[in-house]
This record gives sequence, C-alpha cells and structure tokens, in this order.
Amino acid sequence: MCYTILKENERSSTMAYFWIALLVIGLVVEALTANLVVIWFLPGTLVSMILAFCNVPLPVQLLVFAGMGLGLLFATRPLSKRLKKGEDTRTNKDALIGKTALVTEEICNIRETGEVRIAGLRWSARTAVEGAVIPKGTQVEILSIQGVKLIVK
Repeated sequence: MCYTILKENERSSTMAYFWIALLVIGLVVEALTANLVVIWFLPGTLVSMILAFCNVPLPVQLLVFAGMGLGLLFATRPLSKRLKKGEDTRTNKDALIGKTALVTEEICNIRETGEVRIAGLRWSARTAVEGAVIPKGTQVEILSIQGVKLIVK
C-alpha cells in the first residue's frame, strides 16, 4: 500500500530519500566519534523515513523526528553520562604522576641539572622546591610534568 501511494506523490519520495540520507550521515557521525553525538535522533529519522514512504505530511514527519529525538535525548542522556562516568585511565606521561623515581644525577634547579630513572627511562628532573638540592640515589615522588622535565619532591 505504501508503495502505490509513493508512486502518486514524488514529494514524499524526495523526503523519504532525505530521511535516508540523514540516517546514513548520522550513522557515519556516530561511527567516527567517541562520544554519543546524534544517536538519540536516529530512531526519529527512521520513523520519519517510514512516514514519508507512507505519504504522511511533512509537518508530521518533522514533529515525529524532533519529538522522538528530543524525548530520547532528555530521557537517556543523563543515564548514559552516569554509566560512562568514572575515572579515566591515565596513560603515557600522565601515568608517571604520583610514582616514585630514582635520582641518577643530582637535581639542582639553580644549575639546571638533574635526572631520574623510572620504568627504565631517563628523564630530566627539577625540584618542586626552589633552591632545594636532591642528591643522587634518592627516591623522589613525581608531582607533575612540565614540557619534558619531571617536577619531583
């Protein structure tokens, strides 16, 4: 039945293809992004496409699209944020903060010297306290990273 109605009204056909294109674009955007961006509007797009094939007037299609999209957005976004909430796993250099390192060269900010070894890698290091000198062989805690230098205490 929808097919015969579709043949009679080319505008409905055009709108149906518009909804198909919008659905495909939405799926591509979701596939390419890490966050949920347009997923809430995709079911509304699908229903609006079916309505267009059945020759339902455009204002109704738009209301269904907007209503479903906004309804799903407001109903499920807080839930998805709560489920996703949690501490991000620190990686690379950020994973070093809070760890202990061994001083392999005396650290002196005035002379701009100092080196530590952590996880088998050598890093330039500076003290967090101006004027402090940390001797070789001392265990230090990494407080932060500034550029390529570890700030330690």
